[in-house]
Amino acid sequence: MAGLKGIIALDIDGTITVEKHTLEKAVKDYLTSLIIDGWKLIFITGRTYSFARPILSHIEQEFYFSTQNGAALYDMPEQKCLKKHYLAIDILEKIDCFFKKTEGGILVESGKENGDICYYKPSDFSEKELEYLDFRIQLSAEKWKAVDSFKEIPFQDFAVGKYFALRKEAQILKSQIQTVAPLNIVVIRDPFRPGYHLAHVNAPQASKGKILNEFAAFYGNPPIIGAGDDYNDEEMLKNSTVKVVMQNAPDKLRQMADIVAPHADKMGIIEGLEQAIWKVQSK
Repeated sequence: MAGLKGIIALDIDGTITVEKHTLEKAVKDYLTSLIIDGWKLIFITGRTYSFARPILSHIEQEFYFSTQNGAALYDMPEQKCLKKHYLAIDILEKIDCFFKKTEGGILVESGKENGDICYYKPSDFSEKELEYLDFRIQLSAEKWKAVDSFKEIPFQDFAVGKYFALRKEAQILKSQIQTVAPLNIVVIRDPFRPGYHLAHVNAPQASKGKILNEFAAFYGNPPIIGAGDDYNDEEMLKNSTVKVVMQNAPDKLRQMADIVAPHADKMGIIEGLEQAIWKVQSK
């Protein structure tokens, strides 16, 4: 294998995959060739380990995999956990009250080490929102567990909290939560409901940008190519030497881009990375 040429940090959904959540063979082969050529690949997703791992299962070379917006980092395919930035379970007592006047509640994703279970309180959700949860549960690779109280959760920490809401309400809830705890909260588009958004509630140390910085520091801060398509990729992109943004990304992200790549359904990541590598090597 060649010497280290740099780091390539990749979002998954909408960047290297499309709605079917599988990695096209051409993309897999291209990414594998980059690893062999001396690039360190780190996949950084908002998804759980259980959901995202199968997408990357056909990459046989060593790569790195960060789940739930930087909550954990794994050396793959050995599945060795290198970093973990989880939330203490007692934080739920401080923030649960903000969902009492909303149609939905918070979802508690336990993380790989705790079985990748998603806990929720049905009593916090309206009938309409429960129907939507049922739809999401059918799409999920994770286990879901309904509880009457979050005190039933048998763990001392968890990876991330999530909630669904219209964009304005999601931002209001974010502001309210941050009055009682300095949590890192990112609001992104809900891919299944136009107008609705999904908020990720992480530990202060957990974000795509922070985990990328930790990873890059270990290798002496080489050049970084970052590629993404949504708001939770913003910090990761800011921390990259060359920024690749997918054509379907929000305007704010496209304005940050050094390179705008074609949509994922055209396997645009290949073209985007080819241009980015040329930029890095020509500097």
